[in-house]
Amino acid sequence: MSNHNPLHDRLSVAAWGIPLIIIVTAFGGWLFSLFVAVIAAVALFEFYTMAETRHMNPQKFPAVFLAFAAIILTAFIPAGCWLLLMLGLAVILVFIEIRFGEWQAFRDLPLTLFGWAYIPLLLGTLAYLRGATWDDFEMSAGYTLFFLSAIWICDTAAYAGGKVFGKHKMSPRVSPNKTWEGFFFGLIGAVLWAVLWMPFLAVETNAADLLYVALIVGIIGQLGDLVESYFKRSAGVKDSGTLLPEHGGALDRFDSLILSAPFIFIYQVAMGRIILF
Repeated sequence: MSNHNPLHDRLSVAAWGIPLIIIVTAFGGWLFSLFVAVIAAVALFEFYTMAETRHMNPQKFPAVFLAFAAIILTAFIPAGCWLLLMLGLAVILVFIEIRFGEWQAFRDLPLTLFGWAYIPLLLGTLAYLRGATWDDFEMSAGYTLFFLSAIWICDTAAYAGGKVFGKHKMSPRVSPNKTWEGFFFGLIGAVLWAVLWMPFLAVETNAADLLYVALIVGIIGQLGDLVESYFKRSAGVKDSGTLLPEHGGALDRFDSLILSAPFIFIYQVAMGRIILF
């Protein structure tokens, strides 16, 4: 008889995962960029591996290597230069596909480029959130940690609310367990989390900054989770990978972050806290 305990596995991952994220966020700089690069590389590998179950052949290893290297560079170059670099690397991936691909232009090339845009391009913007310039430089660490923790709170509230009150399915074919009740619990949880953080962060920023993050996490972040479920359903897999026991892969854990991070990035650029060039 197996003594395997799924809850124990989940708590074990949380016990080291959450402190790790707090440490790298507090440190910032190249360490935070390295952290984001590892997540993006693993998530991109998982995404392309899922596509291979549908007999597609993206340029997996070149794209994963370039994604890791490019996101490392976020610690050293301005955001605008990095975005141009990502565009240039996309052109290189096009050449690699033309030169070494399997002549499935309408299948493999769009998939390679979509994976490149979906994961490393969108997720890489997270590194620049940590480096945003505030009146008090330390605020970037607090703001980034608030953003990351808001996603955890939203996911937890959505799960709990859906379990207890869920009746109306959001998309039964894609994700049978996701309900509108859970969605609204997640949104409310993110907003309440922003309210709790206001005494700590609103001294340097304002309530609108935090509520904007909460709304993006509660709406766009949950959409990101649904998008990833769509890919998994198409590939016929339960999890994107097996990196974390009972948590699935990196793409499973950071799917909400992928879509929400660019919206926070654009907002911070508009506020003048992230300088493109």
